[in-house]
Amino acid sequence: MVVAEILTGIALVQKSVSFIKENISTVKDISGIAKEIDGFFTGVDQMNKKQGKGLSIMEQFGSVENSADDFINRKLLEEQRQELKNLVNLRFGPTTWDEIIAERANRISEAKENDRLARVEARQKQKEFIDTLQTVGIVFCVIGFVFMALLFSIKLYADTYKFVPKDYTRQQKIQQGKIVLPTMTTCRLKKQKVYKDKMACIYQGANKTFELEFADIRVGCPKQYKCVLNPNGDEPSIDKVMDSLRSIAK
Repeated sequence: MVVAEILTGIALVQKSVSFIKENISTVKDISGIAKEIDGFFTGVDQMNKKQGKGLSIMEQFGSVENSADDFINRKLLEEQRQELKNLVNLRFGPTTWDEIIAERANRISEAKENDRLARVEARQKQKEFIDTLQTVGIVFCVIGFVFMALLFSIKLYADTYKFVPKDYTRQQKIQQGKIVLPTMTTCRLKKQKVYKDKMACIYQGANKTFELEFADIRVGCPKQYKCVLNPNGDEPSIDKVMDSLRSIAK
């Protein structure tokens, strides 16, 4: 029993041969019947590819009728192939059919090679994808390990850390009132007296603020300077100071 695919192939072969026989004398070039030539080979491929597939051993070889049908079909196919070859060569040149066969073989070979390369590329992409997944997995594992180590370090530091407040700067303490700056006034020179290489200088500022300073005779007493406000003070006796210095010198 001939399967449906084989019958379809036979019908396609017959249809293609019939069209070429009817139109080969009117076409300008081989492209006019190229579709039908391709149909012929497609029908042949279907007959060869499906022959015997899906049939039991008894169905394939046990029936004399099946064997006879197969033999006749193949005989007719060879006759149609030869007839088609003769028609094409007579119309377009004696080597046309062989060129068609060679071109078809090249295209089939190229298609198979392209298919092979596509499969190789697909396998390569699959491998690269798996490698990428593995790399990403390793990176995530490393990140996780680093993160856990960081958490452990933070916990260990938190357990052993003792807070020590940072001391404020002098300016901050002044702003907070922890350091009270003395009130300053301008002390101006009121009296001065020379003793050996020194000068005794008495200064007076606001609210009876008095200060006694000593200066080198070569420099002299400054006319004024900023001193701490000390109101209601007593003016130093420069003579008593000079007497004290003399007694010390003895």
